[in-house]
Amino acid sequence: MPKTKLAIMTIPAALLLMSQSVFAETHVVTAVGMKYEPLVVKVAPGDTVRWENMSTHNVETIDGLIPEGAEKINSPMSENYQYTFENEGIYIYKCTPHIGAGMGGAVIVGEPTNLDAIKSADVTGGVGRVVKKALSEAESM
Repeated sequence: MPKTKLAIMTIPAALLLMSQSVFAETHVVTAVGMKYEPLVVKVAPGDTVRWENMSTHNVETIDGLIPEGAEKINSPMSENYQYTFENEGIYIYKCTPHIGAGMGGAVIVGEPTNLDAIKSADVTGGVGRVVKKALSEAESM
């Protein structure tokens, strides 16, 4: 195959891949006292969430409350952190030392593919509050 023809055939594919990253967004969640603002963030696959003002906080996803096959998140304590979400679904996370005070949040990536699993989860306390808010947001989609 001539090089010119190969180049012409590969340029559209390369542009398509590049356009996906061009349209990706970064969403900011800020730790304010003992809560995350916003509590629930809706993003598209490929988008990044950045947690800021993390002076005494971290981000840790909760086993059983993330999509099947998704990577667990456990950020370093007291460091701003960002993560790019690829798998669709609902991700429930907590601040490990402050979940007793209800410090947690949710990221809904694309379609809430694990909605039924989240609904059937046996959660109470601070995690229960986060799950209830995430379910409300996901069901309104």
